[in-house]
This record gives sequence, structure tokens and C-alpha cells, in this order.
Amino acid sequence: MGKTIVTHMNPDLDALTAVWLLRRFGGEDWREAVVKFIPAGQTYKGEKVDSNPDVLHVDVGLGRFDHHQRADEKVCAATLVLDYLIKKSKQFAENEALKRLVAVVLAFDWAKHYRWPEIKEDRTAFFFFEHGIIEGWQQLYRNQSEKHLELALPVLDGIYENLKSKVEAERLIQEKAVKFKTPWGKGIGAETDIFGFLAVAQAQGYAVVVSKSPKFGYVRIHAYEFGKIKIDLSPVWEVLKQKDPAATWFLHAGKKLLLNGSRANPEMIPTKLSLGEIIEVLKNIHD
Repeated sequence: MGKTIVTHMNPDLDALTAVWLLRRFGGEDWREAVVKFIPAGQTYKGEKVDSNPDVLHVDVGLGRFDHHQRADEKVCAATLVLDYLIKKSKQFAENEALKRLVAVVLAFDWAKHYRWPEIKEDRTAFFFFEHGIIEGWQQLYRNQSEKHLELALPVLDGIYENLKSKVEAERLIQEKAVKFKTPWGKGIGAETDIFGFLAVAQAQGYAVVVSKSPKFGYVRIHAYEFGKIKIDLSPVWEVLKQKDPAATWFLHAGKKLLLNGSRANPEMIPTKLSLGEIIEVLKNIHD
């Protein structure tokens, strides 16, 4: 008999995440588990919850992976499933990205997001939670729980990959990245293909962030203005073109993004300049 995961109809973020956790990390037996949707307050085929090892109820049934019988804001279906995975394997206890993902799901499930200052903004329509994207699906595909799950699983995969990148970027910034001063403020550089490095570094207050891909040799220089200091990377562009005229250098019209090489244009010629040489230009440029 195959495995079955049971959750409630029109699943919310917590239910979807609990299913995703079991399908993605529960082991080979659960990877292809059938997902069944039942009305809240019921159990699958009327069976006693948790009585069948091949059937797991999540966010429904008042069993081991349901929390509606608990008045504890520190748990939801997703946290209960993650705790189960951690008990099975130490690797999940050390998975910072997964723990962060589930922590956000918990905040949404207990409506903590209503206290977030940005919740009144239109951009929250892009948030993946009941009153954001999921509610849109429920309007477009009424009572089509299978469709909601089909759409949600790759979204959760994408969120998880982004959080893994963020954790890696934070570790890189703390342990290995090169910090330096520029005329515009703090600068930081690293040889890395971590796609979250630039965004995380700027969020930490670095005015200039440079990355050089160890695999492809491509260079990206991002600038972000803090306060009244204006940034124009045109002088950097001119110096780099002089130092390596054979390379392809592209300065964005906003003058705060300087690229050498791109996945969008594989014909661009990567620079022969080292990360250290590029950092020296940024350190000594005259704005």
C-alpha cells in the first residue's frame, strides 16, 4: 500500500507547507504520497487519526500533526512536521533555511503578520499566504484543492532555494567576503555564485557590492544609495574599460549597476581582472 497524506480542503499556507515538508523531506516512501483533501473536523475514511502508519493527517484530524486542539502560538502543522523530521535526522536540526521557512509560516498561521508595518502595502499581494496569492488561487480555482497544491509545491521549492541562498550569503559576508571603503560608503566583494549575495549585502548596509563568478568569471557591481550620497559608477566603468578593453562592460542607464558577463547574454566576454584588482579600482576611484 502506498503512503497517503491527508489535509483539509482549500488548504492554507500551513497545510500546504506541512504537505510539502513530508513530500520533499519525509523520505522515499513519502515522496510520491497521494494527497487527499477532507472537510475540516473529519478524518480520512472516518478512521481514527494516526492509527494507520501509511496515512498521515496534517493540519486536520486533531492528531500528531494538527494544532487546532492546542492554544499554543508556538506550533502549527508545519512546525509539528519539522519537529518530526528533526527527530528522524540531525540534518534537519542544522538546516537553517528550513527552520526559517517554517518560522514564517508559523507567523502567518497565527496572524502575526497583521502587526508587520508593510502589511498595508499593495506589495503584500505578492506574499504567499492566505490573503495573498493563495486567496487568489481560491478565487480562480474554487474548491479545487488539488490545483492549489499543484501550484503551491513549486512555489515552496523556490522559497526554500532563496532562503538557502540567503543563509549561505550571510555566512559568506561574515566569514570570507572582502570588506573595503569606497567614496560612497562601505564596500564588499566576494568570489561567489551565491545568487543572494548582492541583495543580502545591500540589505546589510553595503553601498557597493561586487561579485565575481568563480565558474564563469562574470562580474557584477551593484551600488545602493544610503542617505544623501549620490552614486555614479561611470568613472569605474571608464577605468575598467581601460584596464581590460577586451572584456564586455555594460553600465546600466541608472549608473548604479555595472556588469561584465551575464546569463542573459552568453556572448559577453568575461574580464581577466581579478576580484582584488576590481576592488582596488573601487577603493581608489574619484567620484
